[in-house]
Amino acid sequence: MKTALVKAPFQFRIDEVEARPIGDGEVRVEVRACGVCGTDLMTAARDALEFQAFGHEIAGVVVEAGARSKVRAGQAVVLESGTFCRACDDCRNGRVDLCNNGPNYWLKGPMGFSESLVAPMEMAIPFTGLGFEVAALTEPLGVAIDLVKTADIQLGDDVLVIGAGPIGLMAARLAKLRGARRLFVAARSHSKRRIELARAFGADEIVYTDSEDIARRAWPKGGLDRVLVTSPPSTIPDALDAARVGGVVAFIGIENGAAGTISFDANAFHFRKLQLRASFAGPALYFPMALELLKNGSIDGPSLISHRFPLADIGVAMRDIDKDKARAVKGIMINGG
Repeated sequence: MKTALVKAPFQFRIDEVEARPIGDGEVRVEVRACGVCGTDLMTAARDALEFQAFGHEIAGVVVEAGARSKVRAGQAVVLESGTFCRACDDCRNGRVDLCNNGPNYWLKGPMGFSESLVAPMEMAIPFTGLGFEVAALTEPLGVAIDLVKTADIQLGDDVLVIGAGPIGLMAARLAKLRGARRLFVAARSHSKRRIELARAFGADEIVYTDSEDIARRAWPKGGLDRVLVTSPPSTIPDALDAARVGGVVAFIGIENGAAGTISFDANAFHFRKLQLRASFAGPALYFPMALELLKNGSIDGPSLISHRFPLADIGVAMRDIDKDKARAVKGIMINGG
């Protein structure tokens, strides 16, 4: 079977590897679609010191199931990107969201940009009623759901989403569905397709970050009730400045090295009664909810997919997605027609 490997800076190769036998608690999944995540682009640009497998936004078909698996051969599944162990104190106290120690497939062989991979049975979630390329959006939609739940958006809130990538766009749509009064999306003006989608997903106004300072903008309530940050950590101080008294800033953006460190005025944070909340969708949760939102059209999955490509073209496709600032939203590898 074929599997793609990546090494910075933007070096790719496709290897032919032998498919290993599965264990009693595992499944072999024939990959039909795998999405390109921002972390894949980050890895390609500057993270990978050696060639490594990648891809974690996976939809496919179970072609072989271990004796203990409750998922059977022939079922369409999406794969969680991480799961909980089900045995530690946090899990047994009902806080499975705090445990990321369950079985996983990460860097243990082929991953999503492959013809197939072996995964623990716990990570395979069956689905029906969706095409594979849209089903591959389940994982990033789960991230957006976690962010929106972390922010705890209330009816009538004014909400700003900073960053109009796939997760930011889906979070914006979810914020509107949860009853946001006014929805603002901050994006760079060159991101033409993302801006179109932000409006289609319910944004009342686009804030162009390359020409406007969100920290000094005159917001309707004098500030935002909720700010969702899907951009790098360096934008968090401005998000705090844009929040109103009692506002909540929730964020998922990550960076490496010194760029991951921020500073802000702790006195202003204190007296304005602000909250800063981290959203980290590990373990992966909310997959059944995400599948339903895609299936019923609450999230318009097809509109997010801007690039489709076969496994053989992954190197060219990844470079195109990285450079195509005007049109790129979500790239999806398609296997099998």
